[in-house]
Amino acid sequence: MRRTRPRDAQGTDARVRGADRPLRIVQVLGAVLAAGYLVSFLPVVARSAAYRAVLDGDANNLFILGLVGLVTARAILYRRERLAWSSFAAALAAYLAGSLTHVLHYDGLVGAVRPNWADVGWMSFYPLAYLTFVLMVRARVRRFTTSMWLDGLVVALTAAAFGVAVLVGAFRGAAVDEAAAVSMVYPVADLVLLTVITGALTVIGRGAGAAWWWLTTGLVIFVLTDAVYAIQVLQSTYADGGPLDLGWGAAFFCFGMAACQRPRRGRAQRLTGTGALVLPALCTLAALAMLFHGYVESGSVLAGGLAVAAVLAALARTALAFRDVRALADSRRQARTDELTGLPNRRSVFEALEAADDRLATGAGVAVLVLDLDRFKEINDSLGHAVGDALLRQVGPRLTRELRAEDFLARLGGDEFVVLAADLVGADAVTLAARLRAQLQQPFRVGGTSLTIDASVGVAIGPEHSVTAEELLQLADLAMYSAKAGRSGSSGGVAAYDDARDGHGRHRLEAVEQLRTGITGGQLVLHYQPKLALATGEVEGVEALVRWQHPTRGLIFPDAFIDLAESAGLMSRLTSAVVDMALAQCRAWADEGCLLTVSVNVSPSNLVDEDFPDEVAEALRRHRVPAAALVLEVTESILVEDRERAVRVLSRLREAGVGVSIDDYGTGYSSLAYLAALPVTELKLDRVFVAAMTGSSRAASIVTSTLQLAHALDLTLVAEGAEAQATVDALAGLGCDVVQGYHLSRPLPAEQLWSWLQNRPPATVRSLA
Repeated sequence: MRRTRPRDAQGTDARVRGADRPLRIVQVLGAVLAAGYLVSFLPVVARSAAYRAVLDGDANNLFILGLVGLVTARAILYRRERLAWSSFAAALAAYLAGSLTHVLHYDGLVGAVRPNWADVGWMSFYPLAYLTFVLMVRARVRRFTTSMWLDGLVVALTAAAFGVAVLVGAFRGAAVDEAAAVSMVYPVADLVLLTVITGALTVIGRGAGAAWWWLTTGLVIFVLTDAVYAIQVLQSTYADGGPLDLGWGAAFFCFGMAACQRPRRGRAQRLTGTGALVLPALCTLAALAMLFHGYVESGSVLAGGLAVAAVLAALARTALAFRDVRALADSRRQARTDELTGLPNRRSVFEALEAADDRLATGAGVAVLVLDLDRFKEINDSLGHAVGDALLRQVGPRLTRELRAEDFLARLGGDEFVVLAADLVGADAVTLAARLRAQLQQPFRVGGTSLTIDASVGVAIGPEHSVTAEELLQLADLAMYSAKAGRSGSSGGVAAYDDARDGHGRHRLEAVEQLRTGITGGQLVLHYQPKLALATGEVEGVEALVRWQHPTRGLIFPDAFIDLAESAGLMSRLTSAVVDMALAQCRAWADEGCLLTVSVNVSPSNLVDEDFPDEVAEALRRHRVPAAALVLEVTESILVEDRERAVRVLSRLREAGVGVSIDDYGTGYSSLAYLAALPVTELKLDRVFVAAMTGSSRAASIVTSTLQLAHALDLTLVAEGAEAQATVDALAGLGCDVVQGYHLSRPLPAEQLWSWLQNRPPATVRSLA
């Protein structure tokens, strides 16, 4: 069986291949260039007459020319760090110009003076190389901090001190003529370049990348080769075309390798904490060693001064690092500490619960106690928040008197506190709760006033009550409310969790989580009840009614979970899921040749959500369903609770073409004023009046008057609850528009409804145009 990769994976691969294409071009150019350069060193090639006639041993210049082209290609093909690589290409071109000037004009010329035009080209390499590193650092570092400057300064000064010491030691006592003096300029420029490189690498840190390290390696080789060259010139031992020339070749080879590396993404990755102290400490030790060497032997004053400067900069950087570490520790402590009481805060509580989970996993016991101060609101309201805050600050020290060193005490928020205690059995945990409550019952002194409060304490013990610490916290909270309700009884304001007493709350929490999972996990199903247009006998549409296919409890009807969804804040998510499912089914029926309008009940949370119209519009576009095929049913009570916002949301839905129906009309807060102003298209008369109309003249009058009102307002009237043929006939006689009820059909799953539609006379199915 042939396997295919997912479409998104194929797209990702295509993007990666597209991004690597410029790199492959650069790498092919680099491989050709390196191969040609290595071939030039083969004896059979280097000794040939043609080779000497054409290149005269200067294949290095041809290699540098190719390298200029390679780096230029890197700058053109990659946008990232383009200016930096363009600057480096210019630096190599300047060096090449100097070399060609030397070969074509000055090489072999007797009495050639120094400096000359070749030196101008060679020396132009350095400022452009400095600019390259500055541009690369700017591309990696968004903002330079004081610590970055100091890190770069420490390393740069240390490198400069060692470089000066080496150069001075090498040149001390040597006879310096004009040519040698010019030769000494190059190591000095190299020393500055080395200083820039080390400082830049220090600032960028771990995020330098392969291109940086190849570039740095090449420049270090370049610097060392120049230094040896200057020494050999002073000692009159340099021979053109000798082994030293391989040093420059190796440096240029590293430059080419740098150009062939993939661009590094992301910003600099700086060392933090104690790791930031390693670099300045090493540089400090190196600088001190140089100073000691200067005392033992007569060293360079400049090298010693640079070493002293490096030590001072390292000390400043170390002090700054200590300050940063201390500030980081303070910020972490503050993030986990309650500002008012100084106790651990809610974030710390959940971290402690994670640690408690590890204990519970081993079978060890953990007790969770939740304490709530009684009558604290009265103190806040009567004496002010300042007094209440002063009282809360005394709670921690009071409770700590009864706790062990390893027990955990924190403020959950408001006037609630929590204690986590390890290795306490049920009776011991309840005894601890009673002692804590007794401490809080003692009078508090606040500003010369004696205040007395009480407390309710709930206790949950693991693994007896639960094997997860977070659930133990929830159960202790439920027990605390039981303790508060029974404070005057025998429980004395302390209660351990009891499933028989508190289980309803616990099971409700479990049910909320199960419903949340059901909404997101595809456990919702829709049944559809048809709506019959009495004037034509056609099925005008359907109402989508949600069911919950619970994995263990079976099919659950909405009256068993709608209130739970409302109180848990899940109703908006549930309604959005139902709208999406209903539109998907509407599209499926339309594809089979039958277009039906679909009605969906809307929750209060949807009607106060200004984004809900956009969500509906997106769902309609996604399923390619016309807006007129969707009707949203709202209750009158919703409109009374937040009329202004509901009118705004409904108006936007109507502007988009979505129908709006007033559900259960006649049982809520019916008002002609708001009915005239609302952007509705349909009234849905409550089943109470429809079911009673054949046996009650009053009910029949209500139906008649409501029908006349709806038609006067150009609205469609839907009568739900038609349970008998006599009711349907009576509604038809009054001129009712649409009827819905068990007499027509019960709510059915989509497949059964489709079969029901197919078995009805052809006139009842409206074909799709």
